[in-house]
Amino acid sequence: KDLGKGQDVKYTRIPLETDGTSISISPDGKAVAVLLPNKSCVDIHRLGKKPGEAATLVLSIDKIKGDLKDVSISPTGKFIIVSTGKTQVYVYSLKGELLHTIDTAQMYNGQISISPCKDLVGASGFTPEVHFWEVKFNKSGSFQGVQEAMDLSGHKSGVYSFAFSGDTRRAVTVSKDGTWRVYNTDVSWHLNEDPKLLVSGEYSTDDTQGTAHVAMSPDGRIVAIATTNNISLYNSDTAEQIDTLIGIHSDSITRLEFSDTGKYIFTCGKDKTVRVWLSRAGMRRDVELWAESLKSATNPSHKERLKTQIAETTARLAELAALC
Repeated sequence: KDLGKGQDVKYTRIPLETDGTSISISPDGKAVAVLLPNKSCVDIHRLGKKPGEAATLVLSIDKIKGDLKDVSISPTGKFIIVSTGKTQVYVYSLKGELLHTIDTAQMYNGQISISPCKDLVGASGFTPEVHFWEVKFNKSGSFQGVQEAMDLSGHKSGVYSFAFSGDTRRAVTVSKDGTWRVYNTDVSWHLNEDPKLLVSGEYSTDDTQGTAHVAMSPDGRIVAIATTNNISLYNSDTAEQIDTLIGIHSDSITRLEFSDTGKYIFTCGKDKTVRVWLSRAGMRRDVELWAESLKSATNPSHKERLKTQIAETTARLAELAALC
């Protein structure tokens, strides 16, 4: 639904026996995994068919060892990972069977994430690299194993955060060394081909207070970096800073993500709020690309559609600028 219409967002409330510290929604949007560290388990709830309907507990993965930190359902819907604060990442089947345990060798786990496709599990932490492993399944869907895939290297200090484009062909990292780097990850790691650095840039570390978070738009064109309660947005081709959002939470931002269309940016913070922002940077990039397409367009209806898109989006940007 279009969040810009200002309609109330419907929701489903799931009662928990103890505090949940991490959640993950299944690719089809029909289930949610909740990490319950105090019970050393992950509960999987099936959501009702309509918003507001009661959810049903369908699976508990219990007796998970370690200081549990995060849970994620793979975007391909094939497996679930649970990470600890130390170096373990547990890979489970959708039935709760432990398939494999990854040792990240990071001294401690920072961010643990799964790529949007290709079933890559990535880990950042103490070292200046992000390590990736491929979780392999055969054509019939049976688990085949986990193997090392590739590293994103080149930073001089530990990596705070990393993110992929929607097609997993690009990745971005942000480091304690005050830099961010964009890589071409569309490589044959099975043949030991390494990711290639495309661009790097600097960000302000004056207000990080110990961490920074990064997100990449689904098309890979924009990088967003959150430090404290501010966000800076960059062109991922040129490293040019193209927008800023200042003081958007009353406390530090703990995570940010682009919507699947790239139109919105979602943020959550220590102030216990989740907020949705219209991506002006994405709108400006759209106008630039439409203008380039217009130069080579020959079909009259296509040209007219591009002109309309440019005019409408430019007008909307002007309205937003007037509100600031």
